[in-house]
Amino acid sequence: MQLRIAVTGAAGRLGRHVVARAVRAGHEVIATDLPGATGKPDGRVEWRGADLTDLEQTRAALAGAQAVIHLGGLVHPRYPEPEVHRVNVNGTYHVLVAAEEHGLDGVCLASSINAIGGVYSAAPRYDYFPVDEDHPTYAEDPYSLSKWIVEQQSASFARRRPDVAFSALRLHGLRDDAASALRDGQDERNRKDLWGWVSFDAAAAACLLAALRPTPGHAVYHVVADRTTTSTPSTELAARWYPGVPLRAPMAGTAGFYATTRATADLGWDPADDHPEIGPGERSRLPASA
Repeated sequence: MQLRIAVTGAAGRLGRHVVARAVRAGHEVIATDLPGATGKPDGRVEWRGADLTDLEQTRAALAGAQAVIHLGGLVHPRYPEPEVHRVNVNGTYHVLVAAEEHGLDGVCLASSINAIGGVYSAAPRYDYFPVDEDHPTYAEDPYSLSKWIVEQQSASFARRRPDVAFSALRLHGLRDDAASALRDGQDERNRKDLWGWVSFDAAAAACLLAALRPTPGHAVYHVVADRTTTSTPSTELAARWYPGVPLRAPMAGTAGFYATTRATADLGWDPADDHPEIGPGERSRLPASA
């Protein structure tokens, strides 16, 4: 069954990929962004301008949708701190309220691997590798804090609506492809965020899979490629930059530092495929046993 999916932040870099992929998967899209950033109606895409920090505008933006992929927000902490909180936290709260009021049965929120602290931390703390979604949070900057709060908001609304799927995707270092992600010779510079990345196509696929996830409840997923941005072996990176951090699983070759088994098991998402074909799980909400 094809859906009518609202995509916020639809004019952004990832948003454009998600809108295009949703249309190719057969869905209708309500594409929402700030009024000055919206595009022209195009077949199966309806554009709506909205400031998500205004609840009434958010309600209007999500009206008629069956699921929402919420990508709208500020993507780094280099804005005034209260503004980062207002846009990311208040905007997400309004999306969740409107989704509940309109009865949307699939909610996908853009989080970040920085929800536990990372590239914007003075000295990021990692307790073990590979990092999984249950790793403690040591966020300290306003952006990372806002993403951690977004995940808590998702969990809270999921408790209110136990029959609905709520997914928070921890995205990381979006790039076009593996070649553009390669950063050989920059190991020290990229140590804080653990040399991670993901392609736009793979991230867009994860967004659709999450919005159509058949199993209810709140879940956080790492959406990160299964290999790093450098040719330096991962065990060498860990020993050089994080000598006291234990390895909980083997990290052969250039294996990624973020565990992705949950996204694979729950969503059918493949961290090794940078340009995945559109599969059945993106076209319709499959039975949980499928």
